[in-house]
Amino acid sequence: MFTRRFIKLPIKVYDLEHKEITGEELCKDIYTMVNPFTISRYRPSDENNGVCTHITFKDGDCILTYISIREFEKIVNEHSDITNNIP
Repeated sequence: MFTRRFIKLPIKVYDLEHKEITGEELCKDIYTMVNPFTISRYRPSDENNGVCTHITFKDGDCILTYISIREFEKIVNEHSDITNNIP
């Protein structure tokens, strides 16, 4: 039940140490689990041809998720519908 409060968002992780050593960028596609009730604001980002959403949390942390703002809003709204109907 506890994990139902989170939403799954795609992100990229860059290995800065690898870049410092080799000069090549190494990036992994992974995901992060986010509590949408801790989001303070979000906006479209210019990254990846505008297909990203920049999210800022109440604690000041920020992430860039690799989905459009419309997709992000759909995920958050669907999650809200589900969590509002949990007994």
